[in-house]
Amino acid sequence: MRPRLSICVPSRNRQTWFAQTINALLENPRGDLEFVFADNSDDATIMADVIKAHRDDPRVVFLPPGPTVYSMVDNWERTVAASSGDWVTVIGDDDYVDPDLASVLTKVELLLPDVEAFGWGYASFNWPDCVGAPDTNVALELTHHFVEMPKEWLLRRAFLWVDATTAPTHGFSIYHSALSRRLIERIRERFKGRYFEHPTVDFDSSFKSVLLGNRFVMWQRPLSIHGVCPLSISSIAFDAKNIRTANVTVMAEIGRNYFNDPTMEGLPFRVEMGVPASVLATQQWVKHSAGFAIDGWQENFARCCAYYCSRFPSREDFAYMTDIYRTAFAQWENGRYAHAFNPVHLDLPVNYGAFSGIKDGKIYLNNRNTGAQTPRDMYDVMSAMLPPLEDVVIDQTLLRRPADAAPATPLALHAQSSEEPSIASSSAFRNASAIPAETPRSARP
Repeated sequence: MRPRLSICVPSRNRQTWFAQTINALLENPRGDLEFVFADNSDDATIMADVIKAHRDDPRVVFLPPGPTVYSMVDNWERTVAASSGDWVTVIGDDDYVDPDLASVLTKVELLLPDVEAFGWGYASFNWPDCVGAPDTNVALELTHHFVEMPKEWLLRRAFLWVDATTAPTHGFSIYHSALSRRLIERIRERFKGRYFEHPTVDFDSSFKSVLLGNRFVMWQRPLSIHGVCPLSISSIAFDAKNIRTANVTVMAEIGRNYFNDPTMEGLPFRVEMGVPASVLATQQWVKHSAGFAIDGWQENFARCCAYYCSRFPSREDFAYMTDIYRTAFAQWENGRYAHAFNPVHLDLPVNYGAFSGIKDGKIYLNNRNTGAQTPRDMYDVMSAMLPPLEDVVIDQTLLRRPADAAPATPLALHAQSSEEPSIASSSAFRNASAIPAETPRSARP
């Protein structure tokens, strides 16, 4: 019998946290789960010893290191390819997701049988050994609705960068969300037999999911924890000195600099520019692979870059990032979008996000004050304040739609070349608003 849910965890050289994540997940006794653990580490013996303790658990699929190191893209690809569940989610080796997500998915499908992507709120947690990381908190709401996200609303947020912060905020990556088996297979069929293609795997996934998915539901309740260990890339997202080094290492591993791909032609954004630039490169890759283009994203992208620069805590890093982005916007189409790039340093106090208490109807929990030592511990603290998942009843009264879901104008997409069929004409868009044809253009998003 096919598992209800596959929880996939790819890993490389972070065995200390990987082992704790595995043990936390396998504490759940549910029989309708599958766990796919993929070790891509240089030393195969460490995780092999950890897995020995679980060799009699039929739910476990363990993928050891191969004869050569897999790129991150290929390691994620083999992890999901080895899964067999009706639904699949991926988390990092320093994260946690509640395995009882399986029962929530069953309840959602009873109400909406054709749902293909299910997302939820998730919290962040700095592991105690992440020395030097600022204290953070979790904002916990006590009432959580199920929100059905209209496809065209998601397309706008994904590809037009509407309301983007440090990156587009559309969700429904397989990372910290769950995708149905039929959507995963549809993505594989559309993208040359692969699910992941681009090194920024979470956005590679979310862009494809939004393009090809047919029904999307978000639950505001947290069901997973995004962990930050000392080796996490996310720990240097606002560290200007280390961004370039980390990205160069990734590109050396995959054997190419994806900022030099033809899909980035004419866009002066490079490896040292951090999150927005990396997401743009991913988006360009996906659009090219899917064979479509869309205009009207450029000013929103510039605003996103400004917001990103503003989040750098030190004035030195802020000045450095602002300067290289300002130079890029001056070069891009003769400064056409430079007016939308207006970063302002926020001068945030140290540990500004560490507030604990009640504010605006939310409970704020400081990571450090809860006593949590792992993401699982943090999840348990949060869950103790909420109704048990088994008591949740899902009906039409809980369903909502985003307040700003109605688009002001039709969304226009068009084929990039005569050799690739337009996504706009595929079955994936039949449930969206009418998409008028437009003269093909060579530019991207």
